[in-house]
Amino acid sequence: GLELPVKGEFSYPALVGAPCRWSGSAYTDDLIIAGHNYPRHFGSLKNISIGDNAFFTDTDGNIFRYKVLEVVQLSGNDGELMRSGDWDMTLFTCTVSGKKRVTVRFEKCD
Repeated sequence: GLELPVKGEFSYPALVGAPCRWSGSAYTDDLIIAGHNYPRHFGSLKNISIGDNAFFTDTDGNIFRYKVLEVVQLSGNDGELMRSGDWDMTLFTCTVSGKKRVTVRFEKCD
């Protein structure tokens, strides 16, 4: 039930206002979105379950539907691990301690 804008380019100042595209694209099936663990951003990301659905709508109104395949915690300093694997979309946020990243991996649904 969460609906958020996503800023097109990542920066720490932009991340305060809304989640940001960290890398990739919905069109190349490698979209990665970072968001703060604020309650109004990705604070509830840790509660998502395998099989849940998510939708990404681009600025032209094209809707991309995804299904959760994996929920993991990754090291906070490993950007390459964030990009690894063959995931169509990844959402991530810091844990409360800030040392790890709650990371949700998705596959695109037709």
